[in-house]
Amino acid sequence: MNAKLDSLPRPLRLCSLLGLLLLWTACNGTTLLQANFNSDAVGSPPAPAQGTGTVSVDKGAGTVIVVAKPTAGLPDYRWARINHPTAPSPETTMTGNFSQFGGNGHYNLLASLFLPSGAGVATVQFEAFGSSAEFLHLDFMPEGNVRVDDVEASRFGQFPRDQSFVVSVNLDITAAAATAHVALLGAGASGSTDVAVKPALMPVAHQFGAVKFWMGFQHKGSFFVDDILVKRKN
Repeated sequence: MNAKLDSLPRPLRLCSLLGLLLLWTACNGTTLLQANFNSDAVGSPPAPAQGTGTVSVDKGAGTVIVVAKPTAGLPDYRWARINHPTAPSPETTMTGNFSQFGGNGHYNLLASLFLPSGAGVATVQFEAFGSSAEFLHLDFMPEGNVRVDDVEASRFGQFPRDQSFVVSVNLDITAAAATAHVALLGAGASGSTDVAVKPALMPVAHQFGAVKFWMGFQHKGSFFVDDILVKRKN
C-alpha cells in the first residue's frame, strides 16, 4: 500500500484494507470485528454496537469520543479519539470485542492509527474473549518505532506522526504455540517483525477475543483509531 490512505475516499480506503486482508485469508474468512465511527455522533463516545462485534470504553482519567477528523486538512471521516490528558492517572481505553469466540486459528487485524506529534505511548493489546487478560501488546513509542511486550530489544519499524497509517497483525494460534507477524503499512510507515507469544501466556492466547487501544497511566496525549477489522480464516 504505497498511496497515502488519507487521499482515498473512505470506501476506497476501507476496500484497500479489505483487499489486503482477503489476500491473507484466501477470501474465506469470517469477520469477527468491524468498527468504524462514521455513523456515530461527533462529540459522543463510540456506539457500543458496531458493524460486527462491539466497542466498550473505560475513560479512566481521560475521554474516548468520536471526532470528525484528527486534524484540519484531512477528509471528514470520523475517528475515535483516545485522550489521556494527565499522568500519572488511570488509563484510558477502547476495546473492540469479537462477535463470537473463534478458538485456535489464523487471525488478521487491520486498523488505521493517527498519532499526533508529542503524544505519549499508544498501545494496541490482544486480549481474551470476555476478559481483560492479555497475551501480546504493541507500544507505539515517542521515537516513532514499535516495542513489543515492553522488551526494548524488540523495537522495530517506523511510523509517521500527524498522518494516518495501518497496523497489520497476522496471528496464528495453535494448541502448541502462537506467533504474530506485525507490519506497518502506508506512506511513511515501514517495517515488520515476527513475535512468539510467551509460553506462560498461551492459555490466554487460546481465548483470543478482543483488541484494546489504550494509553497507560504514565503517559499523556491523544491518539486516533479508525477502520478496525479482524477476520478469522475459515
